[in-house]
Amino acid sequence: MSPTLVAGPKAVLAVLLLLAAAFTLTSCGHTEAAPPEISQDTVMQTVRDYGRGHQGTPAPAFTDSADATEGAELSYAEHVRSLVDQANYAELESLAQTNRLERGRFLGGNWRNNDFFNGATWANPNDKPTDSDYQHQIEKLKKWQAARPDSAAAKIALAKIYVFYANFARGDGYAASVSDKQWDLYNSRTALAKQTLLEAAAFKERDPHWYIIMQEVAHNEGWGKADARELLDRAIAFEPDYFHFYRLYTQYLLPQWYGDHGEIPDFAEEVASKHPEPAGSILYFQIVSTLACYCEIQMGELKGADWQKLQLGFANLQATYGLSNLNANRFAEMATAFGDRAVAHEAFSHVVKREAMVWYAEDSYQQARAWAGVSNDQ
Repeated sequence: MSPTLVAGPKAVLAVLLLLAAAFTLTSCGHTEAAPPEISQDTVMQTVRDYGRGHQGTPAPAFTDSADATEGAELSYAEHVRSLVDQANYAELESLAQTNRLERGRFLGGNWRNNDFFNGATWANPNDKPTDSDYQHQIEKLKKWQAARPDSAAAKIALAKIYVFYANFARGDGYAASVSDKQWDLYNSRTALAKQTLLEAAAFKERDPHWYIIMQEVAHNEGWGKADARELLDRAIAFEPDYFHFYRLYTQYLLPQWYGDHGEIPDFAEEVASKHPEPAGSILYFQIVSTLACYCEIQMGELKGADWQKLQLGFANLQATYGLSNLNANRFAEMATAFGDRAVAHEAFSHVVKREAMVWYAEDSYQQARAWAGVSNDQ
C-alpha cells in the first residue's frame, strides 16, 4: 500500500476566468501605466515572424565538464544574479551570447540558457520574495535594458520578471479567493510582459527563451488551444531540443487549467513517436515528469502514463545527461505513484535531499521513503 497522499497547497481546481487588462499597475505607492490592449492576431503574427529565417538544429552532445556536477546549476544562477546586482552588463551579454551559440546543458539536461534567465530574475535567493524585492529587481533589469537598449537578453529578462510579479499578485490560493485588485494586478503585469516581448521581437538577436515567456503569457491569459499549440510548434521549430517548451505546454494541459483528463500522456506519446530513441523516451519522461508532484490532481494524471516507457526514458536521460537530484526525486515520486516498491527503493537511494517542488511536505517524503524501505541514513 502506498503512503498517505497529501494534497499540494498550489493545486487549483478551477480554470481562471481572466479579466480585461487593467489601466495601471500600482504597488507600494508605485504606479506604472499598463500598455494598450494588443490584438491576438498581432501577437500570433509576431510569434510566427520571430523565428523567420532561423533554422533549428539538434543541440550538441552533453560533455563531461564542470556543468556535469551537482550544484553547478545553482552556482551558475547565483553568478548571473550577482552580475545583475553588480551591473556587469558586459559579462551578462557575453554569457547570453555564449548560451545561444554553445547551447550548453547542466547535469540532468537543463539548459544553461534557462538558468541564465532564472538567475537574472531571482528576486530573493534567501526567502520568499516580497513586493519590494520584485520592485528592486525590476529596477535593476530596467537599468540593464537602458544601458544596452538593443539587448534581447535584458528585454526578455524584464518580461520574465513581469510574469513572476503577476503571479505574485495573484498568489497561489484558489481562484475564488483572489480579490478583484489581485486580478487587476495579475492582468496588468501580464500585459506588461507581453508588450515587452513584442518589443524584444524587433531586435536582431533571437533567443529561444522568448518563446518560454510568451508561453507563460499564454497561460496567464488563457489562450485557446489552437494558439497555444501553434506557439509550442513555432518554439520547437526554433530550438528543437529546448525541452522546457514541452514542460510549460504540459502545465497548460493540466485539467485544472486548460486541458482534459488524460491529455498529457497522449501528448507525451505523440511527441515521443516523432523522435528516434533515445530522444523519444527521454522527451516522454521530461513531459510526463511535469506531473511528478506528490499531490492529488497530478498523481491522478500521472497514472495514465506508460510506466515502462517512463523507466526507459529515465534510464536514457541518466545515461545521456547524468543523474541530477531533481530527476532522482521525480523518478522516486513516480515510482511511488505507480506502487512500484522495488524501483522506488532504487530511486530513493540516489536522492540526496528532498526537492520541495516534488514533495511539498516533509512528512509525505519520509512516508514514501519508509514505504520504499529506504532508511534515513541511506
